[in-house]
Amino acid sequence: MFHHFFHPLAFFMHVVGIALVVVAAVMFLGARRGFARHRCGAGRESYPRRDTDNSAFEDYRRATITRLEKEAEEFRSYLDGLRRAADASAFQAFLRARKSGESSAS
Repeated sequence: MFHHFFHPLAFFMHVVGIALVVVAAVMFLGARRGFARHRCGAGRESYPRRDTDNSAFEDYRRATITRLEKEAEEFRSYLDGLRRAADASAFQAFLRARKSGESSAS
């Protein structure tokens, strides 16, 4: 039944087949990892910068990037203001609850 495993050539072919499967899996996973790294990079610095020969497009691209960075900064400061307002509201509610708890305990 298992006599072909003991034949040297058959055993060698099994080992080669398993090695090929392992190599293919490593190559596939490595390619997927590289693809994910490229697609999920942290910001635009993860992508290679390619200047074009079109100066009008480059001017438009620079202006758009500058505008988007400014809008992103404004949005971050808006969110920071919202967080501060929520924190202040929660703190005021805590102080009112504490004050009402002290007055009822007295």
